[in-house]
Amino acid sequence: MCVFWRAAMVLVLITIGVSSVSHAACSSGNEGCEPSQNEVRVKVEQLLNSAFLTPYSIISLEKFNGRSFETQDKKKYEIRFFVTVSYSDDKLSCRKDLCPELHNYLLEVDPTKKRANVAGWLFFERADRGWR
Repeated sequence: MCVFWRAAMVLVLITIGVSSVSHAACSSGNEGCEPSQNEVRVKVEQLLNSAFLTPYSIISLEKFNGRSFETQDKKKYEIRFFVTVSYSDDKLSCRKDLCPELHNYLLEVDPTKKRANVAGWLFFERADRGWR
């Protein structure tokens, strides 16, 4: 029984340690600060909502190769992402012809599986309350 409680305590401490690092508050001295997974997801959803007319749902969202930099006294962050969406209509339709919102992104549509992959870069700017 003692072994169980030790293992449980170690697991709790590891979980707390990992979650506190990943949700660290951004401050002027915090160079490791980056947009949260939720902020990235919101920005990807805004991009896809502006492009697609067909209702869709996000199956997976991956982010990689992020970096922060400063320009004209503003902190910015760029991150590469890859998102897979599924759609239920017969065809994935754009709000405007040829989805101009996605011209700078890689878009692959698989009509047999009714899935689409979008890959590209997102850019964030540090604001008083998070990233925008």
